[in-house]
Amino acid sequence: MSGPSIRSLRQLAIGSSQAMRPTAPAFTIASTSSRNLTARFLSTAAVQATRLPKPKKPTTQTPKPTTPPVVPYKRYRQPKPELTKFPEGHGEQIWVYNNIVTNQVVYSHTPVLRSNRALKQLPFNGKKTKPAKLRKDYWRPMALIQFGEGEGVVGQSVFQKLREFRRLHELSWGHQKNDMYALDRKALGEALNDQRANSIADMAAVLAGAGQGNRIQVRGAEVSASTSAVVPADGKLAEAIVFWANDQDRNIAGSWSKNVRHAAGLPPLTRVRQSEEEELLAA
Repeated sequence: MSGPSIRSLRQLAIGSSQAMRPTAPAFTIASTSSRNLTARFLSTAAVQATRLPKPKKPTTQTPKPTTPPVVPYKRYRQPKPELTKFPEGHGEQIWVYNNIVTNQVVYSHTPVLRSNRALKQLPFNGKKTKPAKLRKDYWRPMALIQFGEGEGVVGQSVFQKLREFRRLHELSWGHQKNDMYALDRKALGEALNDQRANSIADMAAVLAGAGQGNRIQVRGAEVSASTSAVVPADGKLAEAIVFWANDQDRNIAGSWSKNVRHAAGLPPLTRVRQSEEEELLAA
């Protein structure tokens, strides 16, 4: 009689091993999920308990502080003119150019009139009053203001005051207001462009010390109590020489101060113009 087959013995071994394996309780998953939910609820409640309640917004608006905020002290920076890279003697000469057609006036520190800088000085006074480009055959040097050697700062200050005074002539018409309003648009633009006589009068006033902060006045100046004019303490102003292309132009101004001397004719400009043009081409 033959014994049990190998196949039947193998099936019996597999069945006995499965019967001996412990089974997990049915409530394990449910108990684990309930524990997690309980722990999460407790942690959320603890965090909410530790938080402070939000403050309520006040019903009445608090007035804004009227005192300005305290600004920290800022150290004054000393001027550094060497960083401007100006050539030596910059500001010692002021060239006054005049348009022979419209009598417009342009100021320059160089004998060569630079188009991009000159156009910035010309205002727009109406249609066809400001050229798109400068024609050099229309512009002629009218005068040259020469200061002493090393007085470039004085020349720069005078240059600034001359431009400020010309802007006042263009915007503030004074006693001529009614006459200017009576002109049509074209005539008004031509009248505003004609600044030749005003520029000569401005030169006489600025070289006499007019204008707040004018550095032609010697340091130590005092303001007179009777008038708003600034009078130097020692009555001294920086010396200046005005070279005129036409010597009769200086008579347009009513008077000139004692620190100004006049000379007929402009200095020769051939060599100066060539050197300036070479520098412009090299740049």
